[in-house]
Amino acid sequence: MRSKITFAGHTRPDLDVIAPRFLFGEYGDDKMKKAAMIFLKGGDELLQQITGIVLIDRGRGEFDHHRRLNSTETSTSLVAKKLGIDQGKIVQQLIGFVQRSDLKGESLPFDLSDIVKSMQRNDDISDEEIIEIGTRILKDCIEFRRNGLQRDNLWVRKFIFEFLSEKKIVPPKFVQYLETLGNSAFQRPFDIVEILVAEKTQSEDEAKTLGRKLLELEYEDSAMFFLAQEEVEKAWKKTVKGITIFATVTGNRKFGQAARMQGAMIVIQRNSNGHTQLYFDIERIDGVVVETLISIIRLEEMLIQKKPIPKINLRRPGRIDEIPEWYYYLAPQIGNKKPGQFIFNGSRTAPDVPVSKIPLEILLYIVECGVRYQPFNWVQWKAERMAYYIQKGQRIKISKSPLFYFRAKCGNRVLILALLLRRRLQISFLFPRFLPS
Repeated sequence: MRSKITFAGHTRPDLDVIAPRFLFGEYGDDKMKKAAMIFLKGGDELLQQITGIVLIDRGRGEFDHHRRLNSTETSTSLVAKKLGIDQGKIVQQLIGFVQRSDLKGESLPFDLSDIVKSMQRNDDISDEEIIEIGTRILKDCIEFRRNGLQRDNLWVRKFIFEFLSEKKIVPPKFVQYLETLGNSAFQRPFDIVEILVAEKTQSEDEAKTLGRKLLELEYEDSAMFFLAQEEVEKAWKKTVKGITIFATVTGNRKFGQAARMQGAMIVIQRNSNGHTQLYFDIERIDGVVVETLISIIRLEEMLIQKKPIPKINLRRPGRIDEIPEWYYYLAPQIGNKKPGQFIFNGSRTAPDVPVSKIPLEILLYIVECGVRYQPFNWVQWKAERMAYYIQKGQRIKISKSPLFYFRAKCGNRVLILALLLRRRLQISFLFPRFLPS
């Protein structure tokens, strides 16, 4: 590397950006320790060509695990290997913790992952503050192990009680954690107990100052959950073939969690900025349904934007360059648990993604169809959605499939008539009807 480097990560940095930055600063050379960090909304391709810019967890480069589909690597593990520290016991514990957080979406109340997520969801906390606080509390957890410190559950429990004494409402999350801390033998790796015990070895006053800040973040995050529960009551709901779908327009980042606690198996959340996310209870939904949904959503996006329909697998995980609006995340298989699956049109860590042009009512309709008509007849769906848009007077650019040659030979009108005649005759033994009446 040259004499000066700059690290670049995505906005609203998560644990898989914080941990690599910490490792570079803790185990890297002087240039890495002194390197500044910037946060990007876009421009990865350009920055990759600039000497001295090191991309973390984005850009599909050396330290971005997203380019390795179905891999159990994280950006943290890639950096650890680069630094030659991946075999150390403490670093391996950190790699495993980040893997569970980033690839499986797991976090436990008041652990490092949970605290970082509460910062990500708080608009009053800047990207720089997330990195500053995140690396500090991660270092505390590392020092806790390195120095062989002992947990002090009861001291932290008393401290949390003092914090709550000034609050009018005590969220259930706090109540449950206080109950567990009542057991002096309770263990939770990388949690606020480890953080505050490590801080206390330097200064009890500093430990309490940091502790109040972290608890305030968790408290505000819990307040968002209360509001989300009210939004869930007002949300659009429908059950299709035993699968319950909830949908709403809200910027509340806790809506998905609140909806799943009320039985939602598919959550569709459109944010105030237009970005849309789909969350799934993958333990109760067949992964084939999720694959169906990403393929028909991507098709609809191309049709509604009058884009050429490429001859590619629309079920493919990750990002498809021709359809940058939709990202399909398929976690790698880790152990016996089913891998997580998400469909994102933008997020807090990817705010530069173009907003989907699919109206919410159309999105709800095609999601309902994708659930209802299983096993799914993809060829028929594609043909009839194209016919639907042709009827509306839209010119469709079709890849060279049998439909392409049929239309080239007979024209749009004959294509539409053939599709509608097939529908009118209700040839249901071949496929279901998809077009709205």
